[in-house]
Amino acid sequence: MFDIYKVFSFFKKNFNRKDIFLVISLVALFFLTRIIFLDKLPIFSDEGIYIRWARIAWHDASWRFISLTDGRQPLQTWGTIPFLKLFPENLLFGGRMFSVATGFISLTGLFSLLFYLFGKKTAFWGAFLYIFTPFFLFYDRMALADSAVNTGFIWILFFSILVVRTLRLDLALFFGLIAGMAMLTKSSVRMFIMLSAVAPILIWRKNEKEIIKKTINYLILFAFVFVMAIVIYNVQRLSPFMHYIEAKNNTFVMTFSDFMKSPFSVFLPNLKTIPHYVFSEMGWLTGFLGIIGLITLLKNDINLGLYFSAWLLAPYLAIAGLSRVIFPRYLIFFATLLTIFSAYFLANLKSKILKYILLILFLSISFFYAYGFYFNLSSIPFPEIDKGQYVEGASAGWGTKEMMEYARKKSKEKQVVILAEGDFGLIADMLNVFLRDDDKINIRGFWPLNEKVLFDNQKELKENLVYVIFSHRQEFPTNWPIKLIKKYDKPGNRTAYYLFELTK
Repeated sequence: MFDIYKVFSFFKKNFNRKDIFLVISLVALFFLTRIIFLDKLPIFSDEGIYIRWARIAWHDASWRFISLTDGRQPLQTWGTIPFLKLFPENLLFGGRMFSVATGFISLTGLFSLLFYLFGKKTAFWGAFLYIFTPFFLFYDRMALADSAVNTGFIWILFFSILVVRTLRLDLALFFGLIAGMAMLTKSSVRMFIMLSAVAPILIWRKNEKEIIKKTINYLILFAFVFVMAIVIYNVQRLSPFMHYIEAKNNTFVMTFSDFMKSPFSVFLPNLKTIPHYVFSEMGWLTGFLGIIGLITLLKNDINLGLYFSAWLLAPYLAIAGLSRVIFPRYLIFFATLLTIFSAYFLANLKSKILKYILLILFLSISFFYAYGFYFNLSSIPFPEIDKGQYVEGASAGWGTKEMMEYARKKSKEKQVVILAEGDFGLIADMLNVFLRDDDKINIRGFWPLNEKVLFDNQKELKENLVYVIFSHRQEFPTNWPIKLIKKYDKPGNRTAYYLFELTK
């Protein structure tokens, strides 16, 4: 039975005024670090796709499952819509606020998990580490689904522990709801739900009869959780495009038949790549402390240590053995586990001097990364694959906002047509994020954007101003009917965007 007075009594018993002040300070720090300069990082091409989907779904209810056309689950699309309504004049900011919100839910879940398992001290350490760890600081500020995946990971892990220890049906109901909602973010969430099946490790004791009894009861509840999650997941069958999910998965993950043909083709390279990506995006120190923390936990609580080890090692081996393509953001949940272990280690570290030294080192590393995020993007010490995506490569949208402002200014004279090199997931989608409802601008994506397209669109010059934007091509024949307006360079000088005017 719900009793609000018991809730107040719980908080009064466990949190004093100092604790409340710390909680408020941590919440304020979280939102300050996430929202400040939120739209300063140039738009990433995938963000352009997801924000466009949410914008279409907002204005046309028949397209609420639009993400399924590309094999993507729809939760991010749905969750982004309210923020686009709140920030209609800055859709990039609104799209990224979705990840700020899911990041805050992750922070809440991490604090709750650590408080439940280890107490208040570890929970505060975990929340502090989460706020300043570069991995989370970056992806809680991007309009991508990975922050939401991490949220699902934390709460699925937490509720698997709650349910196996309490065997309560009401908690299993919440577990099923959380699992089902999480499955609407990305297919990788299935792995977290499957890992929850080994939660009876936590109740291994000497009394074999009691172990068997509790394990059977948990597995019955887990079956209920699984069925409930599948029912929620199948809401996607309202769309005729649900079958695209598996097709999309196969582009990133090997099928069983492919794996049997060459079982170790990606395994050894991925074994090295995964820890490199995770540790470098965490800032290294927290990752190493996490390994020490896990070893300490295994010594102090073998059951809990083994359960956490299963959540660490099983996905590591599965991803290493089956993934055709790995981007660091796909591995964010590993950073969460290492943060949990780091918090446990720091909370139980007896040497205050060592604790202060580690704290100073952690903050120094975090501030160095944060400086890059906020002020000098070229200095971000991320792996090359991420620097290429977000900062230096063709998918980094330097100049897109400025080009749209230029076109908007020119549209006061005449209707503007923009010919963009690439449509889906390329420059056209990024430009559309900055397109306002009242703009007299028509954006058309072409791939390839070649000489024929240019000459075919010269007829538009009778009634419109026509501009051409190249995002991939770096060389332009002199006989093309275009005049350079501006080149938008990027850090590293590997790629650039070019804004041309189409001429007769």
